[in-house]
Amino acid sequence: MGTTAVAPAPGGEQAKIGAVGRVFGVLFSPKPTFEDVVRKPSWVLPLLILILCNIAFSIVLANRVDWVAVTQQNIEKNKFAARQMEGMEAAQRDQAISRQAMITKYSRYVRGVLGYPFLAIVGSAIYMLAFNLLGGAGVKYSTAFSLATFAHIPLALHDLFGIPIALLKDPTTINPENVVASNVGAILGTNAPMWQQALGSTIDVFGIWCMILVAIAFTATNPKKLTFGKSLGIVLTVYAIFTLIGVGVAAIFS
Repeated sequence: MGTTAVAPAPGGEQAKIGAVGRVFGVLFSPKPTFEDVVRKPSWVLPLLILILCNIAFSIVLANRVDWVAVTQQNIEKNKFAARQMEGMEAAQRDQAISRQAMITKYSRYVRGVLGYPFLAIVGSAIYMLAFNLLGGAGVKYSTAFSLATFAHIPLALHDLFGIPIALLKDPTTINPENVVASNVGAILGTNAPMWQQALGSTIDVFGIWCMILVAIAFTATNPKKLTFGKSLGIVLTVYAIFTLIGVGVAAIFS
């Protein structure tokens, strides 16, 4: 009885590392892992992990944070919102703050479900354009999406670390935008101007980890044209542009 030949995966080679192995490989052995992702792109498991971890983290935050206090603090730092509140009577102001606090609280659930899918879809397109235009990578969107999704696995660890911290801390002391205190924004404190917090939050341990992984990932798409140094330069350029936009917007409202 003859043996049956295994058909090759459509559109490319067979993957050598399974989905679970890729998740751990990204953290402990990224170079061969991303080379395997380039051979056979996949994204379901890493995206599912990111979404589930973020949903769990968002649920904890939604039920632990003092959203009224957070809303009051945000209004005080936003000159346009503070100006609107000035003309209100005390009862109207309290009602407006309570309403905004409720909206902010429930937006965490939406953010938990849609946050990472949006990041993956938009971020992949931006990286694909940047690496194709600046690095001549010739990468397809499906590959860019898979690489970017795996490269952001450290954000799932951030969310997992954030859950016990949020559960143990006094709700009045939780900053929902910096629970893990993994960036410079935590040193500046919540009383710092919005633009300073926006800038400080970009210098983040998990964010830097992700940027390094993105550089390793896209180097694997075309090693002849892309050295790690060149890839990291492209990632830092993209990061700097969006940091300037974010800080600029925060400065306008400060």
